[in-house]
Amino acid sequence: MPFPGRVLVVGNYPDDEQESMLRFGAMLVDNLRAIGVEVDYIQPRPVFGRRAGTSPRLRKLAGYLDKFVIFPVVLWFVARRYRVVHITDHSNALYVEFAGARKTLVTCHDLFAVRGMLGDLDAARGGVSGRILQRWILRGLRRAARFTAVSDVTAHDLARLVAQPRVTMIPNALADAFVVSASAGAPAEPAGVPYFLHIGGNQFYKNRAGVVRLFNHLTQTAEFAGHRLVMAGKPPIGDFAGELAQSPVHDRIDVLITPDDATVHALYKGAQALLFISLTEGFGWPVIEAQALGCPVVTSDREPMRSVAGGAAVLVDPEDPVSATAAIVAARNMWPRLRLRGLANARRYYPAEIYPQYPAIYREIAGAYCP
Repeated sequence: MPFPGRVLVVGNYPDDEQESMLRFGAMLVDNLRAIGVEVDYIQPRPVFGRRAGTSPRLRKLAGYLDKFVIFPVVLWFVARRYRVVHITDHSNALYVEFAGARKTLVTCHDLFAVRGMLGDLDAARGGVSGRILQRWILRGLRRAARFTAVSDVTAHDLARLVAQPRVTMIPNALADAFVVSASAGAPAEPAGVPYFLHIGGNQFYKNRAGVVRLFNHLTQTAEFAGHRLVMAGKPPIGDFAGELAQSPVHDRIDVLITPDDATVHALYKGAQALLFISLTEGFGWPVIEAQALGCPVVTSDREPMRSVAGGAAVLVDPEDPVSATAAIVAARNMWPRLRLRGLANARRYYPAEIYPQYPAIYREIAGAYCP
């Protein structure tokens, strides 16, 4: 039964270029409307950002004014007309007090930055201003009425950091472009020069340097001596850039900077396998995207990747390239089976399975909220 009222969905600041969060918000709005929920969408607008020029420092300051000065006032006025406000990214939990704490749902994707601020995760500690922001975010989280979490790992972190959170685990959904007809046949073995694929940003947990180290070892085996590696995402920095430069097979590693959606789809379909050996994740969208397009998946034997992959992946230690290489070699003849099992697992994340779970939470919030 659809939610009998209008929901205000709060999205991210576009100039921050947080592609995955912008995509999550857009998909949520489109799919809620498709199942009959009346939704309005609001996000911080680059008012000062448009006038900041090209200076990174000025653009950052302008973004702060847009996000933390202008938008809270706008949200306070707009949100009064709604009984449910859905903040789509936990990093915007600082807006809870302006949206109305008792009627606000926050979707939590991961809490790495909050944990870093608390000293629980050194790799995500951040600078002084970042830690101040994370304290503000945590305060907002502790005031929100209700939560959804995209994985059990994130739900567990939320339970540790927020006293008695009311949380429902609703995983990320696949975009419509990844939905394959039930009548489609089994995916064929890719043709052409064989390559492994990695898709991800430069966050510490993406382990891009570890992917390069794993590929170095894979090329030393008879099975994968002729393979290439394609790494799609942000430009190389830090340890990743250093590992690339030092790789003995760096001439066989192709780095594609922020490829468009059509290119990403083609990469999945043409790859021998996805190497997604993150140290941790909030969810791990590339795992199910690859599976939905018939690409075998190699991922970390850690949560949430293990559960997201649904028994349809080669599970490895992301910090041990020697044992990971052995596991991949041993599984090489399983690629056809993994493709079929991956397709079946990906169907658990089709939009029709995910988005109908939200209206019940909206009804619960609206029923408890007395303006």
